[in-house]
Amino acid sequence: MADYQDNVQRVLNLMKSTFGSEFTTYYDGEPEVIPLFNLPCIIVTQTSDTTAEAAMGQDDIEDTITVKVVLNKKDDWNGDKVDPLNMTERKIRDYIGKRDEKTGNYEPRTVKGALRKDLLEDVEAVAPTMNVEYGINPRAVGEDSETQYANLTAEGHVTFGVQFSVDTY
Repeated sequence: MADYQDNVQRVLNLMKSTFGSEFTTYYDGEPEVIPLFNLPCIIVTQTSDTTAEAAMGQDDIEDTITVKVVLNKKDDWNGDKVDPLNMTERKIRDYIGKRDEKTGNYEPRTVKGALRKDLLEDVEAVAPTMNVEYGINPRAVGEDSETQYANLTAEGHVTFGVQFSVDTY
């Protein structure tokens, strides 16, 4: 059995090995304010932990984890031109769950592909269900009121559970 690593760190390391330098920053926890020079980024957070007493001397636990793919919405504009077929929302969908055109399987360099393939060591189940939400989020980038919401991010949030057991004795 490998050394213990909490699930946020495990998922964060998995995202780093999956995407590498394609993302500028990988956050363990919600930063709220993201400097423009740290975009695009991935944020991994744990939103809850459900612990239930199981067999004698054991707890069954499910951590709820969210992976956020965050892009700068301003990247949609090139001067005054917009490519209507390659907007940040499409890029986010591809990062999260792009599928191979021939097989229909998740591409390995996607959030879903990486989770399904590589996060099973020492856990009983990963993402028996995944909830994905897409949207635009105003992120604070400055101190004064004029620039506080000057940066818009396009984001995709993938929320899923990681189930495992812990010996309590």
